[in-house]
Amino acid sequence: MRALLLLLLTATLSAAGLKVGDPAPATRPESMLQGEAVKEFKKGEIYVFECWASWCGPCVASIPHLNELHQKLAKKGIVITGVNVWEAERDAASAQRAKDFLKGQGEKMSYRVAIGGKAFIKDWLEAAGVNGIPHAFVVSEGKIAWAGHPAELTAELLGDILTGTPLAGNPLAVETPLRGKKAAPTPKAALPDSEIEKAQAKLDALAKAMARKDWEAAKKALPEAAGVLPPEERKDLIDTVEAQIAFANGDPTKAFAQIEKAGMEDFDDAETMNELAWELVTNEAYTKFLNLPLAEKFAVQAVKLTKETHPDKLDTLARIRWLQGRKVESLELQGKAVGAAAADPRMQKLLQKTLDAMRKGELPKATTPEEDDK
Repeated sequence: MRALLLLLLTATLSAAGLKVGDPAPATRPESMLQGEAVKEFKKGEIYVFECWASWCGPCVASIPHLNELHQKLAKKGIVITGVNVWEAERDAASAQRAKDFLKGQGEKMSYRVAIGGKAFIKDWLEAAGVNGIPHAFVVSEGKIAWAGHPAELTAELLGDILTGTPLAGNPLAVETPLRGKKAAPTPKAALPDSEIEKAQAKLDALAKAMARKDWEAAKKALPEAAGVLPPEERKDLIDTVEAQIAFANGDPTKAFAQIEKAGMEDFDDAETMNELAWELVTNEAYTKFLNLPLAEKFAVQAVKLTKETHPDKLDTLARIRWLQGRKVESLELQGKAVGAAAADPRMQKLLQKTLDAMRKGELPKATTPEEDDK
């Protein structure tokens, strides 16, 4: 679901630059929450960077599997680091949520854990065209040896990488530029490199057409690109690309329908609800097609789920109420947001700044505490 959301919320596709076989980026996670930082890739060791967030259900579901791999393979030279992304780097409150989540896991999450930071996200996830989490990168001999969903990481696969045994391959064992996860690998039988290259070329053709906004070329490339994927992923890709092309041509109907459908799948997740609502009213790609009813639906749910105690959720709903012309209610919500942020002075300062502007009849541009400090 996260892959679909981010594909839609960026409103564009980009060709992946970082692929399996490429040298691993020099960028490391911004800071460690648990364990020792990976400063260099040592010969004879395998490194796993597994990207996660506490709001991501599939990420949380992958933790026991990763923990089991860590306990079995750490002494054999497999180094696993869980890298928090799209969360802790946003603001102090989000960083604290990640820390509290880790503390709550205890021995259930015994491997190394870090905060990725914006540079890591840019040089690893964005460079690889990854739009969804959980997502793992495996590094061997300083190069990307494997990339995909951590649920598909096995002791056998990591052992093969460690010993240099050729992996059982298929076109999707290499991260595609259009998805945040890969399909389940074909058991045992390996496909020739030439077949893998042909499949990747079809996916690359679509990605490049979308990146240069050549919609006609994208339409032509879509059937062949989708054809290398399993049925379910094939439909997701077709629906997503068609929605983006329509959006680029001035019709947001399909994109908003997909966002609503995806959002309803996580309607009980306050973080997802708030993130969606915020993007819908602050992302420049969407402000020209402002969908206030949809943003309101998600924001009201986020505030309801958190019982009016989270300042960021209240701030989002206050902005939406202002845009709806309901300014008295907006001011009341923003005041509550300021009060709820008492434990985070930086956020409280920013929310107060927004409230002061509202009292003067203005809605300031959306910023984060980090941006406001500059």
